[in-house]
Amino acid sequence: MTKPELTADGLRRSGFKRIGCWELSNEQKLTYPIDLPSLAGVYAFAVDGIVQYVGLASKSLRQRFGFYRNPGPRQQTNIRLNDIISGQIRQGAVVEILIAHPPDHEWNGFKVRGSEGLEAGLISEFNLPWNVRGSTAAPPQFLKKEQPSTRASDRILNVVGRRPGLTELELAKAIFGPSAVQQLVNKECRSLVELGLLERRGVGGKADPFVYHPGKGTPLSIVRRRLISQRDSK
Repeated sequence: MTKPELTADGLRRSGFKRIGCWELSNEQKLTYPIDLPSLAGVYAFAVDGIVQYVGLASKSLRQRFGFYRNPGPRQQTNIRLNDIISGQIRQGAVVEILIAHPPDHEWNGFKVRGSEGLEAGLISEFNLPWNVRGSTAAPPQFLKKEQPSTRASDRILNVVGRRPGLTELELAKAIFGPSAVQQLVNKECRSLVELGLLERRGVGGKADPFVYHPGKGTPLSIVRRRLISQRDSK
């Protein structure tokens, strides 16, 4: 059974507050021009009025969003969301931020945390594409053509630009989560190498496993125009 979409307007009518949007700084780092409270809460990210992700800050929204801005090397979810949001902004999308502070309750003498319950309920009831654990959709499949898809390219290039020297398996996990396999990115990486956007190197004189570094080939803007031209000509 297909889950319904969740709209930003629906969240606002239910008590969520829109507090701003994600932005990219001059250094192309993820940021937001808002002062978040050091309180627990539920937050949502929406694109074009449709909620893409719902999350929980069990202690502090300010701290939680700080992890998205500057994810640690082993914080796979934070890295993945940073890459997705940054890529969306580079493609011209507006990524809204909404937050709520639901009250706690009591059931038969037991304390029920409102934030945890609301987050779990939204993930269970709605289609939220960026919530890996809450979505039954298959992982994105890359184009089988020689030219890479622009959205996948943005995400791969963004990760390699920030963390050069990753293998294909490490790239897949950084983008799609810890259960991802390298087959999700290997064709895409090879296409980007052919375009000169990535450089593929061996490690310590060995060719296996290869790692990827930024290249100096065709600008991605030109790649996008080629893809759009190919699509429109069909």
